[in-house]
Amino acid sequence: ALQLSRETVEQIIDESDIAERKSCDEPVGLKNIGNTCWFNSIVQALYTLPYFRQLILNFPRSVINRELTDSEKQAICFTEELRNLCFLMLKSPRRSINPDRAIKKFKNTRKLCGVDFSHEDCSEFATHLIDLVELAYETVGKNLMNIDNTTISTNFINPINTFVTGEVIVERNENNSIREALRQINIQMIDSSNLYDGLEALWLGSADESLSSQQAIVEQRWLTRLPPVLFICLNRYRFSQTTKQASKIIAPFEFYPELYLDRYMLTNKNLILNKRNIARTLYAQLHELEKTLDSYLKYPCNNESFSLANAIRVVYEYATGCRLNPTLPKRNDSVSFDQATSPRSRQHSVMPIQRSHLSNEEFQFIQNTLPTWLTEIEAKCANIREEIRRLKNELKQLYNESQLKQVLYTLHAVCVHEGSATLGHFWTYVYHTDRQKWYRYNDNEVTESKWADVLEAAIGGQRTCNDREVPRVPSAYLLVYINAEQKSLSNDVYYELTGDLQRVLHDDLILLQEQRETIKLEQLYNDVKTIWERIEKSQPIHKVLSLPFFAGPNAPFDSEIVRPVVDSTIRVLKTYETKILSIELNHLLQEIIDKEIKTYSPTANIIASALPHNDYRLQHVLSYFSANRIDIIYRQRIMYDIIRLLPISNDDIRLRLFKLQATIICNEMKMSNDEVQEYQKILSDYKDFRSVIAAYLVGYQLMHENKYVKIQ
Repeated sequence: ALQLSRETVEQIIDESDIAERKSCDEPVGLKNIGNTCWFNSIVQALYTLPYFRQLILNFPRSVINRELTDSEKQAICFTEELRNLCFLMLKSPRRSINPDRAIKKFKNTRKLCGVDFSHEDCSEFATHLIDLVELAYETVGKNLMNIDNTTISTNFINPINTFVTGEVIVERNENNSIREALRQINIQMIDSSNLYDGLEALWLGSADESLSSQQAIVEQRWLTRLPPVLFICLNRYRFSQTTKQASKIIAPFEFYPELYLDRYMLTNKNLILNKRNIARTLYAQLHELEKTLDSYLKYPCNNESFSLANAIRVVYEYATGCRLNPTLPKRNDSVSFDQATSPRSRQHSVMPIQRSHLSNEEFQFIQNTLPTWLTEIEAKCANIREEIRRLKNELKQLYNESQLKQVLYTLHAVCVHEGSATLGHFWTYVYHTDRQKWYRYNDNEVTESKWADVLEAAIGGQRTCNDREVPRVPSAYLLVYINAEQKSLSNDVYYELTGDLQRVLHDDLILLQEQRETIKLEQLYNDVKTIWERIEKSQPIHKVLSLPFFAGPNAPFDSEIVRPVVDSTIRVLKTYETKILSIELNHLLQEIIDKEIKTYSPTANIIASALPHNDYRLQHVLSYFSANRIDIIYRQRIMYDIIRLLPISNDDIRLRLFKLQATIICNEMKMSNDEVQEYQKILSDYKDFRSVIAAYLVGYQLMHENKYVKIQ
C-alpha cells in the first residue's frame, strides 16, 4: 500500500497538500488533480451521508471463489479504493485528501459505463458510482452467502440498492399498469420553474394544459415506495439539431430545503386527481386573464405592439404639452394653448415638435376623453393583475394542507455547475445536520455557508456574462434529498477499523511527513538559490572553476581517480541529509568535511608501515594531502570543490542543496593569486601521482601477460 500511495509524490506538491485540520471532525476537502471537480463534488456529497460512509467503510474484503467478469473486478477495485479514500477523509489530519488513485480506478471502468469522460458530468458520475458500488456489493455479498451455504444467493439483499431505490406504478392510457424501480430522477428544464412543478410534469403531466410538454404525456407515475436517498438531476443540457451543438439551459429553477412528496403518492391518488382538476380550471382562468392583460399591454399596430395606456399618455402630452396622470381629475374648464408646462413635464423631451392648430372644442375633447380612457384602462389592468395574483396564490396553496405534508424529505446537498455545456466547474453545498450549518465544498476548500448563499449560487438565471458574452451562470445540477423519517441516514454509525485501513492511514502519515519535508526542502533550496544569484550579480566568481581530474584529456585515468572520491562523498552526504532541516546548511557541511578530513588523515608512520602492500595515499585525495602535510585550508577547499562538482541528477534535492551551498562557500573562501596557483599545483601533483601509479599498474599487467615488445 505504501508503494502505491507514493505514486502521488510524482504530482506537484503545494501547501494545500500538507495543510492540516484542527481535528478530524472538521469537514475535509478533496484535491483537484486536473479537471476532477466532477468527482470531488459527488464524493463529498455522498461521504457526508453517514449511512453511505458506513456502507463504504464496511465493504467486505473476501477471497472470491469463482472467476470474475471484468465488470465485477473493476467494480470491486474501485469500491476498495473509494473505501480507502473515505477512511482518509475520516481520519487523516490533512485538510484535503488526494483522490488520484480512486479516480484512476474509476476511469478504468469508463468502457463499462459506456461514457466518454472528456468532460465529466456530476449527475452521470453519481449514477455510475452508485452502480459500481452496487455491483461490488452484489459480487462480494453473493460470494459470502455461497460460502456460508445459509441460503441461495438470489436472496441477497444489496444495501446499496435499498439505499437509493424506490418504486413507482406506471399507469398507461389503456388502463394497464406496471411497476418500475425508482432511482435517479431526471427533470427536463422545460416548462417548469420549480421543483414541485417539475416532478408533477415528469410523473403526472402538468395540470397546465397550455404547456408544450403536455403533448408527450401518455402515462402517469405514482410513488409506491420511497428510497432513503433521492437523487434529483436537473437536466440543463439542450442539443440543437440545427447547429449540432449542445447548450446549457440557465433558466431559474426554484428548489426547497424541505420537499413533501405526498402529492405524488399512490395512496393520495384520488385527492390529487381532484386537485389537478381544480388546478386545470385555475390555469385556464389564469391564461385567459393573462391574454386580456396582454391585449392592453401589447396592443398590436403594424406588426409591432405597445402599451395602450402609454400611447394615450403620449397623445395627451403631444396635444396639451402636459403629462397625463391616470388619477388626474376630469377637467371641464378650457385651457389655453399657451399654458406653461412644469419643468417636470418636459424633462424627458429630446426635441420639441410643433403641434398642429387645435380648436378649443378639439382641445377640450382631448382633455376630457383621454384621461377618462386612461383611468378606465389602468383600473382594468389593476383589477386583472390582482385577479392573476389571487389565482397564482390559490394554485400555490392548492396542496398546502396537513394531509399532504406527511412524507418529508430534507435537502442534504446541492451540486452546482458554472460554465457552458462543454466547459465549467462543479462544487457542492452540503448541509451538516450535526452542526446545523451549510458548507461549501469547492475541491480542497471547505467554507461555512448559508442557505441564502446556496440559493444565490444554485437557483440559476442569467445574471452575469463573461467577456465573450458566454453565460457563466452558476446553477444547480443535482439535488440530494434524504428521508426525514430515517434518522440513521444522518446519525453517525459504526464501522470496523480493520488492519488494511490502519495501514492506509499509516502510509498516508508517512507520505504526509515526506511531503512536508519536500516542501520545506524546496523552500530552502529556493532561498539558497536566491542567495547565490545575488552573489553572482554582485561579486566576482571564485577563480578555481574546475578540478583537473574532473575534466581532462586522460578520461580513463581520471575516472579511476574521480569515481571512488565521488562515491565516498555521496555516501557521507547521504548519511547527513536527514539533518538538513534541523542544522544550518553551512554548519552541516563544515561538520561533514571536518569528519572526512579526520577520517582520511593517516600519520607518516601508518603510511610507511602499510607499504608496499597498501598505499593509504591512494585511498582518498585527503589521505594524499595529509601524507604530504598540505595545509588544512586546501584540504577543506578540495572537499568543497568535490561537493560542488558532484555529478548528480536533479531529482535528489538534498544533494542539490549540498552542491549549491558548497558553491557559495567556495566563492566566499577568498584566495590570493599565489594561493590559487599553489592550490592548482597541489591538484596537478595529485593527478600526476595517480596517473603514474595507474600507468605503472597497466604496464605491470601487460608485462605479466607478455603483452610487450622489447626495444633493441
